[in-house]
Amino acid sequence: MPERITLSAWIYLAIGVIAIAEAFIAIPASAPVSSLLIAVYIVLQFKNIPRPQQIAGLVLLSIGITGAAVSGQWWDVLVLGIAKSSTFLLLFFAISWLQFPVGLSPAMRAARGAIMSQPDSRRFLTLSAGVHVLGSILNVAGLGLLTPVIERQTDPKLRKRLALSLMHGFTAASCWSPFYIGMIVVLVAVPSISWSDIAPVGGLIAVLLIAVFWLYDRTFLAASGSIAIEADGDAATPRILLRTAGILILLIGLVMLPIQLSGTTIPIALGIVGPPFAMIWIAAIEQSRSLRLANTAAFTRRVVALFPTLRNEALVFAAANVFGAGVASMVPSGDLSAALDAALPWADAKIAALVFLFPICGLLGMHPVIVVIFLSSVLPPELVGLPDWIVGLIYVCTWGTCTMVSPFSGTTLFMARATGVASHVIGWRWSPPSVFVCLAVITLVLIALRHAAL
Repeated sequence: MPERITLSAWIYLAIGVIAIAEAFIAIPASAPVSSLLIAVYIVLQFKNIPRPQQIAGLVLLSIGITGAAVSGQWWDVLVLGIAKSSTFLLLFFAISWLQFPVGLSPAMRAARGAIMSQPDSRRFLTLSAGVHVLGSILNVAGLGLLTPVIERQTDPKLRKRLALSLMHGFTAASCWSPFYIGMIVVLVAVPSISWSDIAPVGGLIAVLLIAVFWLYDRTFLAASGSIAIEADGDAATPRILLRTAGILILLIGLVMLPIQLSGTTIPIALGIVGPPFAMIWIAAIEQSRSLRLANTAAFTRRVVALFPTLRNEALVFAAANVFGAGVASMVPSGDLSAALDAALPWADAKIAALVFLFPICGLLGMHPVIVVIFLSSVLPPELVGLPDWIVGLIYVCTWGTCTMVSPFSGTTLFMARATGVASHVIGWRWSPPSVFVCLAVITLVLIALRHAAL
């Protein structure tokens, strides 16, 4: 029986279509229309959102509305604030299309087998590096491809090591990947920088973070026991691995094409390329030519029908934008800048404070999008007293670590389902030791970069 497409699903589809169309043509009243659609979508799905996220979203919205009432800037805070989140919702729209073919692709399953068939001495490093590469392009679909290896383990210590290896490798992609939601948020929040300004350095930091965790794992977490080897899927022959690389390179090339030709943004390019790419991929996986059209149509219907499951993301991003706009409208940035300079007169101290602010907020259950939007709204780089590229690197490099220690982040909740361990155990007990080691490394690297640029 075909899946039922609800009103919420059609509304989310309309949000994505309007966001793409608006990038190329002028749409009358696009901001209020997008804002209204997002608000209606959230209202329709609110009862299905977990209680902690409901409370957090309502608190953020209340603070934002209070800011609008104090400043009188209702349009900027509510209408433009909610409408601004359509850019981020478009990225989730694009990712939704890519999740299904990743799990069905023989080439991707072979890549998983190749990663897990490595010798014990380098299997954890290969796992972190593999999920980093896959996750940097396929986002959470890349993480989902490798989580089955955790589900097969019975040793609790091995499950913890595997989970942390996957999480560190995956979240390090926020340092540089243009397909990672953290990078998109930062580029919108700090418009004076471009992806090319921070991605090269961010990529080097990502490699360093993976290496640091590997050393941490070998020093503090290594224990006896062997990992169940990948048994399903095609053999990881050079030809199949070459096909895997070809799929990823083709996706990157197709996404970059509209960016180079029209100067559009990464979310818009992904929104354009993602759906047809996924449809063609699904059709190519199907061996029977007579079933390709029917399977592709069923796949399309299933993706659209599952758009209501993006309700958590819609609430947190819309609420965070309203919160940031509301606070910025009623808080004088100059006063905050003066207070910051008085408390932390040294630039290096500001770097350290910003780096460690993210995991502290994460431990309190806050999503990094809230921190980034708040800071960029009330304390842009020029008021912080740091170069914009340094601030951008702080945001993207600490984004992933913040999600690892938050029990309510998508990454932690995803890993909780894979391990069968409560999300607060992963966020508050498993992750913090290695996360804070990585944060210390990030701080030292960014301080060194600032001095090198003087």
